[in-house]
Amino acid sequence: MFEGISHRKGIAAAIIGLIWLSIALRTASADSASIRIAFPSGMNGQIVVTMDKAGIAEKEGLAPTFTEFQYGPPMMEALAAGSIDAVVTSLMPVTTYAAKIPGDVKVVAMLGHSSYSLMVAKDSAVVAPAGLAGRTVGVSFGSDSHLDALVWLKDEKLDDKVKLVNIAPEDLVTSLIDRSVDAIVIRQPQVLRLQQQSGARILRTWPFRFVSIVKTQFIASHPDAYQKYLVSLRQSLLYIAQHQQQAATWFGADLRISPDVVMAVSREDSNYAAANLSAIDISVTPAARDLITKWTEEAYDNKMIKKKVDIGELF
Repeated sequence: MFEGISHRKGIAAAIIGLIWLSIALRTASADSASIRIAFPSGMNGQIVVTMDKAGIAEKEGLAPTFTEFQYGPPMMEALAAGSIDAVVTSLMPVTTYAAKIPGDVKVVAMLGHSSYSLMVAKDSAVVAPAGLAGRTVGVSFGSDSHLDALVWLKDEKLDDKVKLVNIAPEDLVTSLIDRSVDAIVIRQPQVLRLQQQSGARILRTWPFRFVSIVKTQFIASHPDAYQKYLVSLRQSLLYIAQHQQQAATWFGADLRISPDVVMAVSREDSNYAAANLSAIDISVTPAARDLITKWTEEAYDNKMIKKKVDIGELF
């Protein structure tokens, strides 16, 4: 008899234990919402690498996974396939994506900038934009730098005098050194390295703006995780500003470049001098919306996208 009572008590205790375990697991799940974050191998990747290495998203109650992509197109394909929730990227990938899949993502944060430049060799006879007439410029087609180059050439009345050739990002340096082109448009940190190693000269520089986009469905389904992601972005920018050597060491190892180069290039962004969190604003302001609107219009006018972007769906 007593053995039966003891057995029933054991079963009851086990059931209660399972109930408490279930509650604990649900609570842990609610407290640590999963989010899948992707980033490219450009300077904007420093934000996400820092978020990962410093455990910033976890401190905000997220359970993140991070995926790095060498190039933008495969990253955006993964986003379209639903295997990614959030991306740190730049304006052109967002524009191309929004033109193809309207309403699928929202621009949620402006994350500062790096730069890219139009460069010529040290001993080039080209010393001013007009000198590019009749010459060949290498640029990676479909990129942010491609659109800026197209708009600039039109402004300089050089669009029908300069030949643009498509060169993969990793081959731009070689194409300038071996003189297969007369000039290139290339991103940091390669700009600085070219200056230091070959004396290459800059003719024109543009800001390379960083943004984050998040799946519209993710925002609607996981509003708390979405807000924690925004906080994590700000905290990551602050960490970079306050731990410059550490952040540069992490990111330099990722890109296989010197931390000194990372820090030198990072100084282009005003966020790098932030003394506290209040100095970092990642909000999509009216001015930022106007900038992105103009960007998408120029992309359409220059035939880099086939359909106009519905701006109302992008914010």
